[in-house]
Amino acid sequence: MRTLSLLTLLALAALCLSDLTDATPTGPESDKAFMSKQEGNKVVNRLRRYLGASVPSPDPLEPTRELCELDPACDELSNQYGLKTAYRRIYGITI
Repeated sequence: MRTLSLLTLLALAALCLSDLTDATPTGPESDKAFMSKQEGNKVVNRLRRYLGASVPSPDPLEPTRELCELDPACDELSNQYGLKTAYRRIYGITI
């Protein structure tokens, strides 16, 4: 078992070392460390388009809704009349 793990480790080390020798940049683009603003904008816009719409903001009534769901009377009233009316009738506080 130790021999197998040692051989696997040596094979991975050899693979990593062989890739380092081939990693030298070549060609006209190799001396450019930065991209232009236009190229950067293209990349960012492409990522935004693929990621879809932005994440919606959290619902401000979510804590109220959770509190009302825990009370059976408030939960039943919210199903009949709506959350704001049920919360006002049970707790006497306006949202």
